[in-house]
Amino acid sequence: MKITLLVPPPSVRTKVPERVFGCTYSYYSMPQLPLLYVGAVLEKDEHEVKIKDFTEGASYDDLKTFLQSDDSDVYIIHTVLLAESTDIKAAETIIDNTSASVVFFGPHPTLIPERFLFSNRCFVARGEPEYVVRDTVNAISKGRFDSVRGLSYLKNGEIKENETFGVIENLDELPLPARHLVQDKGRYFNPKLKERPFTLMLASRGCSYRCYYCVPNAISWAREIEWRRFHNNRKPPVKLRSAASIIKEFKQIKAEGYRAVSIIDDMFLFGGKQRIFKICDGIKDLGISFGILARCEFVVDEDVVKALAEAGCKYVDLGVESLEQEVLNDIRKDLDVDMVKEAVKTLIKYGIEPKLNIMFGSSPKETKSSIEKTIRGVSELPINYCMFLIATPFPGTEFYEKALERKWAVEPDIHDLENTLSPTDKALVSYRHLSREDLQKSVKRANRLFYLRPRRIIYQLKTIRNLKDIIDIFKTGLKVIR
Repeated sequence: MKITLLVPPPSVRTKVPERVFGCTYSYYSMPQLPLLYVGAVLEKDEHEVKIKDFTEGASYDDLKTFLQSDDSDVYIIHTVLLAESTDIKAAETIIDNTSASVVFFGPHPTLIPERFLFSNRCFVARGEPEYVVRDTVNAISKGRFDSVRGLSYLKNGEIKENETFGVIENLDELPLPARHLVQDKGRYFNPKLKERPFTLMLASRGCSYRCYYCVPNAISWAREIEWRRFHNNRKPPVKLRSAASIIKEFKQIKAEGYRAVSIIDDMFLFGGKQRIFKICDGIKDLGISFGILARCEFVVDEDVVKALAEAGCKYVDLGVESLEQEVLNDIRKDLDVDMVKEAVKTLIKYGIEPKLNIMFGSSPKETKSSIEKTIRGVSELPINYCMFLIATPFPGTEFYEKALERKWAVEPDIHDLENTLSPTDKALVSYRHLSREDLQKSVKRANRLFYLRPRRIIYQLKTIRNLKDIIDIFKTGLKVIR
């Protein structure tokens, strides 16, 4: 069959939904990794696949023009929370103007499949997507859907939900993402990595920790939502790719001309030191710069950090959230605040850039005093990157349930996240001792205090190599400190 992996045009050009993690609007463009995984599986099954991305200045008129000349049998859309109305509008356009079918996948259709099933030519592949999408596409050609695990669809006007697929037990069996489908790989960048072209990688799926607010990358989040629904609200098991599989992907990335990689799973450093040493030894001669996500306790081991640095690791994103231990305990972060300084110190010793993520308002234990302590503490650390956010109770998380039950959530905004969500400057929680206005002022103060430090300005000036660097820094910086 002929298949188009579709990224619809945004409803508002200045608010492009970020679809890799799916919980904010884009600061910079990233490859559509979930679609590339699905595309690879479909190509392996001998379907004709292309990707069409309408996020760069395109409109719905452009989409309609494309559909008039396109002959795809199926359009596949990866949908996150902030893209619900955008993607449904695109699907309606497809249904009205073609005879093709539409398959949705991703965390938001997994959570509320009924919103996406407005036609008997619309389907929702729930949970971990690759094989459910493949089986759905094959079922469309036959017109029989009752045996496709993980599928929701319409039959005689009634929603049918098949049994769950579960999780992919062996991630190594998946084909590597179909990066050859990317139309313009030069448009993607990460400000923490100087080199281009840039791409993304997943080395594991799932997370074993207990943070009650957390939304991981979109593939892991869809997987978790589906698993919790059918397994008494328990988290799914963590699955790791082998060192050999990861090394193989790095080599393919190198062969395709990429020079930088962000590894976006939460558990890259999980699975023991020997696994990490094997990965690092296998990629260190490729000349690829990369960055990872990690918990602080995983990067205080000097042997591990040294191996990462020698392999080309340039930055580590650390989910810290707060420098107040009482807040960390309440959100079940399972992190000793003293570990933060130790992690930063170790990373800097080996030339790896630490980037912290701080989140205000995740707990009623948060106070103006604890926020100020965190702002001051972070600004005193010898780091150049920190993202300050206001905690958002996302549907599907325990934080969301508590925020509604205990009336922390700002009504009615919490029920219209697609239009109200802006975690860098708008609070959707409020406490009696800490109002939404207090939280909004705090994140602005934190960004200005941190990013307008002389140390940070000098660092940024030193990174400029050409006019494009200046434009990228200006665009990203303006969004951060406005």
